[in-house]
Amino acid sequence: MRAALYEYAGKDRLFISRDGSPLRGDSLYQAFVRARTKVGLDDLTFHDLRHTGQTLAAQTGATLADLMKRLGHSSMAAVRRYLHAVDGRDREIAKALSELAAHGDVARLPRRITTHGQS
Repeated sequence: MRAALYEYAGKDRLFISRDGSPLRGDSLYQAFVRARTKVGLDDLTFHDLRHTGQTLAAQTGATLADLMKRLGHSSMAAVRRYLHAVDGRDREIAKALSELAAHGDVARLPRRITTHGQS
């Protein structure tokens, strides 16, 4: 991806025209419409892409603060809509807590528990 950005993106903008100038008007949106039509996703919106990105970030373990920063939200209420991605993790969390209690020491926990959601 970095190679593509280096070759095709401008210094100040991610999306530029073929001659390197800023895109005009709704060029990016029109390209998006053509692409979604080509793959049969006519109802997909640009905002859907943003929501999907945040939902995937939440699933990887991003904190509320991480999610807020990624999209520039200033309130927790706006970010909470992405947390549906982590609903239902209660069983996984309870199992990890049980393993912690059984071992009595986080240092002795299996690595898969202590590194969950970290890169």
